[in-house]
Amino acid sequence: MKKQIQIGDWVHSYSKGIYRVEKIFETYYDELHSYNGTLYKHNIGDRQEHSTIVSKRLFNSSLKKSLGYETCSEDFVKPLNKKELAQVEKALAQNPKLLAELDNFEVPPIETINNTQLQIDTEADLNLTLQLVAFIGTGKTFLEIKTEMERLDIVRLKPKTFGNYRFQFINYDNEQTDKRRIWRDAKLTQKD
Repeated sequence: MKKQIQIGDWVHSYSKGIYRVEKIFETYYDELHSYNGTLYKHNIGDRQEHSTIVSKRLFNSSLKKSLGYETCSEDFVKPLNKKELAQVEKALAQNPKLLAELDNFEVPPIETINNTQLQIDTEADLNLTLQLVAFIGTGKTFLEIKTEMERLDIVRLKPKTFGNYRFQFINYDNEQTDKRRIWRDAKLTQKD
């Protein structure tokens, strides 16, 4: 049976090195998964099978200081074995300041970004889309965003293939309410 990863555990993550687990994000299926076709056999509100692990790197594979961070699926995170853990503890005992440096290392906000293509050909449609950008900036669930897109008649701007604008909305640090992500930022970028 696989050991349950917990905050504070020393682990190997997706990239090489030795990491300490800082955050564990559980995610849930919401209306976005239904909208983009990834809901499959799940229901809205079901917990997704794999958590996301945010970890800080203290050492590279050679036990040299190498501060950094990483975010990945728990599938890629493995606890250190006893020998590796003893090596980490020995290195920290020899240089206790390393742990303080790791504690003080700031992980920037973790962003989840949803990308959508839009075909915007008129100033009126551009203005409607900018209204949606401002609406999302107040913090909205995907269901609220979808409803506002329908109200503003922006859904018709979604092309069958590629559009001339990239519309992104962003969730920070897996913020949720009622098992739904809260999207707090939106960007509209004209493509070259």
